[in-house]
Amino acid sequence: MRKLKVEEAVGERLAHDITEVVPQKKKEVAFARGHVIRKADVKRFLDLGKRYVFVASGEEPEIHEEEAAGRMAQAALRDHMELSPAKEGRVNIRATVNGLLSVNRRRLAAMNRVKDVLFATLPDAYPVRPGDVVASTRIIPLSISEDLLHEAERIAREGIVRLEPFVPMRAGLVVTGTEVYTGRVVDGSSAVEEKLRGYGLDVIGRRIVPDEIEQIRDTILELFRLGADLVITTSGLSVDPDDLTKEGIEATGAKVVAYGAPVFPGAMFLIATLNGRYILGAPACVYYNARTALDVVLPRIMAGRRPTKGDLVKLAHGGLCLHCEVCHYPNCVFAGGC
Repeated sequence: MRKLKVEEAVGERLAHDITEVVPQKKKEVAFARGHVIRKADVKRFLDLGKRYVFVASGEEPEIHEEEAAGRMAQAALRDHMELSPAKEGRVNIRATVNGLLSVNRRRLAAMNRVKDVLFATLPDAYPVRPGDVVASTRIIPLSISEDLLHEAERIAREGIVRLEPFVPMRAGLVVTGTEVYTGRVVDGSSAVEEKLRGYGLDVIGRRIVPDEIEQIRDTILELFRLGADLVITTSGLSVDPDDLTKEGIEATGAKVVAYGAPVFPGAMFLIATLNGRYILGAPACVYYNARTALDVVLPRIMAGRRPTKGDLVKLAHGGLCLHCEVCHYPNCVFAGGC
């Protein structure tokens, strides 16, 4: 690779992409790697602020940035992922299914300690859809030695990113509250049911029950008998004397894994298990907040994870929702640090 003035590079093959940036309007490739520079191109190069360019010099001793990025991305590739074509020296890894991204932070850090290597990912436990970019890699210079590239590939092959597909699940919804059961308060659980369906859950039944332990217990068990893989209860989890949802869940014989989460909204969230199936107690905030602890925990269970009390404690980092005027979750800080 040689560095030449653009006027002297006419007839030479460009060794790297030249990017045109127009602030707040566009960022795109103006001249692609491999372009044979013509005399008519010189003015545009100068207009782009490029007085010098790198041109190919035949047999290159090192690995070009696009090949290097492609090799690192290929080494990191796992099931349910695909690569995007190299662009401006960068290769993206995209999801091909709905699922939860898992990131090995230790290996990610090791990858970025390799000289001249860059590798970035979405946060761990980030829910993704087909086509979403989950990771991206490139090198800093235009080329890299084979030794450094081999080291980066070795780390990538050990596993930096993994995609856990969402498992099809059937859900039952139990709305607790005597005031709702008797009609004194309008049932607003249709919005919760719509949220569950939006996550891909098959809602097989919705029941409204009063604040009575036996009825809460029997309704949860009924939905499990009907084939529910998990049951979500709504409301009735505060310290009010009328709230008996927690007691009703415990009466089923379920083991409470965690009660209370450092996630706002959703502080009174409850996780319980019964014969390998989950009962999620969602507090009343699910009726009027766009995102709550339910949105953080539910995708993890759908991806096959088994949340523990320790997992909920970790949610404190990023567990504060800012209640933005327009909600862009999960593209925000909420639960992004866990």
